[in-house]
Amino acid sequence: MRIDLHLHTTASDGQHSPVDLIRIVHQHKLDVIAITDHDTTAGFAEAKAASAGQPIVIPGIELSAEDEAGDVHMLGYHLRLDHAPLQARLAEFRDLRENRGRKIVEKLAGLGMPIPWESVEAIADGAAIGRPHIARAMIEAGYVESVRDAFDRYLYNGGPAYVSRYRLSPEEAVALIHDAGGVAVLAHPGLLPDYRTMALRLIPAGLDGVEVWHPDNNEHVRLNLRAIAAEHNLIMTGGSDFHGAAIKTNNHPGSTNPPDTCIAQLQARAEKYR
Repeated sequence: MRIDLHLHTTASDGQHSPVDLIRIVHQHKLDVIAITDHDTTAGFAEAKAASAGQPIVIPGIELSAEDEAGDVHMLGYHLRLDHAPLQARLAEFRDLRENRGRKIVEKLAGLGMPIPWESVEAIADGAAIGRPHIARAMIEAGYVESVRDAFDRYLYNGGPAYVSRYRLSPEEAVALIHDAGGVAVLAHPGLLPDYRTMALRLIPAGLDGVEVWHPDNNEHVRLNLRAIAAEHNLIMTGGSDFHGAAIKTNNHPGSTNPPDTCIAQLQARAEKYR
């Protein structure tokens, strides 16, 4: 079975619409996928309709949690998308993202790189606005050569144009996912400065799994994560974190494939929160 549980669409900061993503997924012959856009579930219905049952599409999300360690993203699977408290919080996050985006654009103008807000909105095309959309507007204006260039020079955490965001704690992210009937999985642990400490900290809060198979987890990290998961009964998941070649290069759906067993484990664990 070919599986990818970490895919992004234009509903957040991906390059491809949900329909186009399904077309690409078909090309790579995947059997099960999850749409895990940042802080929104807006792309799921369109992707599910386009898939017509092949591949199976699991409702998911990637919540942008943060603490002193930096970004601590949390994946949620099998969410009840009609859960009103969840959607209310996501609407709040969307408004906060827009306010943050406007402040970043103001900072860029102060650095001699004015960008019309309308250009950012056009690039986002209705999606929750994030730094990648602003980076693409910077490319269009000729200020940077690529999204990576924009982040490396201006938009990185603490950078000249960086603006801090509302801080959803990792524990709050776990609770929000559970309240909506979903399973909480620590995303791309290899990007954290101390993934072991973070995983152990979140286990008492109800952490359900860790993303073992991810492009940014090297083999050493994967071995350590597997040991942590085995010791603490955590589900081991994985995915490509595909955003599109223009946003993240050398990556495609299915390039990182977790074991088949995680699909049934996620479904069974979700039953605990129904």
